[in-house]
Amino acid sequence: MQKSSHRLQDAGSTTRLTRAAGTLDGPVRGGLALLANVPTVLKVGWHEPLLDARVLHASQVLLLLGYLAALLVTAFAVIRSPERRRDFLSVTRPEQIIVLFGVLSFAWSPGPKIAAALLIMFHLTRGYLSLVRTAIPAGLVFIGSFVVLIAVGTMALLLPSATPPDQPISFVDSLFTISSAISQTGLVVRPTDSGFTRLGQVIILVWIQVGALGVIVFGALIVNVLGSSMGLRATQTLAEGTEQGWSGQLSLQKLVTFIIIFTHAVELIGALVLYFGWPSSWEGMPADFETPGDRFYHAVYISVSSFCNAGFVTTSNGLIGLRIHWTTQVIVAGLIMLGSIGFPVLDNIRRVAWDRFRGRRMRDGALVRLTLNSKIILAATASTYVIGMTLMFISEVFGDGAVWQPSDGYGTAVLDASFMSINRTAGFNSVDTSQMGLLSHLGLIFLMFVGGSPGSVAGGIKLMVFSVLALTVYATLRGRTQTTVFGRTIPEAIVRKSAALVVLALLFLLAATGLLALTDGPNHTLRELLFETTSALGTCGLSLGITPELTDPGKIIISITMFLGRVGPFAVVAALLNAARSSRARVEYPTEDVVIY
Repeated sequence: MQKSSHRLQDAGSTTRLTRAAGTLDGPVRGGLALLANVPTVLKVGWHEPLLDARVLHASQVLLLLGYLAALLVTAFAVIRSPERRRDFLSVTRPEQIIVLFGVLSFAWSPGPKIAAALLIMFHLTRGYLSLVRTAIPAGLVFIGSFVVLIAVGTMALLLPSATPPDQPISFVDSLFTISSAISQTGLVVRPTDSGFTRLGQVIILVWIQVGALGVIVFGALIVNVLGSSMGLRATQTLAEGTEQGWSGQLSLQKLVTFIIIFTHAVELIGALVLYFGWPSSWEGMPADFETPGDRFYHAVYISVSSFCNAGFVTTSNGLIGLRIHWTTQVIVAGLIMLGSIGFPVLDNIRRVAWDRFRGRRMRDGALVRLTLNSKIILAATASTYVIGMTLMFISEVFGDGAVWQPSDGYGTAVLDASFMSINRTAGFNSVDTSQMGLLSHLGLIFLMFVGGSPGSVAGGIKLMVFSVLALTVYATLRGRTQTTVFGRTIPEAIVRKSAALVVLALLFLLAATGLLALTDGPNHTLRELLFETTSALGTCGLSLGITPELTDPGKIIISITMFLGRVGPFAVVAALLNAARSSRARVEYPTEDVVIY
């Protein structure tokens, strides 16, 4: 008991010192970290630096020295106890390492820039976690973090050097592009390859990656690395933000570590395979594809965009030039599947495979097996793939589609249908979507609305929600009062939440389509508008070619729809209701039947 008491006291002391590190002179250091990034923006944000490069470099190093001085002043002037001073310096060690790296690497031009960027990320994460510990509802913190990221990304993309000198971007187009990137949608109002410079493309790629992993996961990772306790509210927010449904701080931290390692490992492997597997030339290939560095840059871009289900490409015609190439049909399609299947499922498969390889049948007193969640998701993924592929094959071969021609051969039709069925969550163009048949468009609307798996980078109402409702309908038709599958009963609360999410998603979809009909109806058909809004709400990115033609009000409507599709209609409404909810007694009313048919 005494040892436990000492550990609790030590943990409490560490927590207090961690908070002190952020409150004693946190605003001062945060301001210095922000100012230290200004020279970077002034240098790279314009086609020609606004000030001499040496002046900007020197001012950045001086600001980093000021940051180090603020740390030391706090440690020696405010914390007078030698023991507490040592503890304080221990807690702020990551900041010390970063700022010392920036100062000592002054002779290497990128060094101070990297340090300044790391420092501002550190303070933004600390500020985010401070908000998590407050009484603000966790859902609002999650939504607010995406709003802030969209605002920052919009400003970054408005920098003159983010676009070619003769193609400046408007505020609405910048907002639309960043909203599409952070929501992993892929709808574009200007070509990514020619409408943005390398800086603009990198900004888009960074926001794709941040949006895919989630700012909450990044925050939890940094806290995990620092060895600090996340706390109850942080754990709750992480669970809500990543849609994992896992409980327990230890499990969540392990899941976060797995997400980060797995994501970057898969993206790197995918980039290497694309680098060596791509042909030397193809129709629509990037203009800057001469050097190995350029080739690797584009391979990384396509790999990250594929795994994140983002749909952004640096080619001039999507993936049409690689329509039947094995890198598209195997690597890109495989990355999309891995990104959309959900991290809890991937982690469960990894655990089962590893334990079976080691000959272990039990873990922590439980049988090593696929969870019910994994079984349902894997079955639903296979079912929707087959349904989508069949619908699109029939539409293109026997319907009114113009994508496939008899001279292409039935093998090409099978490959097109297969890729587009997988592509329902990503939005790459391996064919001209506007030339597909009516049945294909109907099938894609259904697939985009359903989306990917919970806890994945894909959007939509989620495969689990659709599966639960389909199983409930099946059970009802058979006269059963419970929803069962694989020898298990799904709780009634899950069924009710699934129904609520579908209704909310349909209401959002109808509202967005109706508003878009008012702003852009005279120029486009209802099929085009419904396809566009479904793609935005499902964060897919497929389009019938009308995105660049939308009016500014129409682009704002689609931007909001993409945002809602990313954070989830249920999360939005739940967060707002939670914020407005007042404490009131719970009352149960008597039941009475109503007529439903």
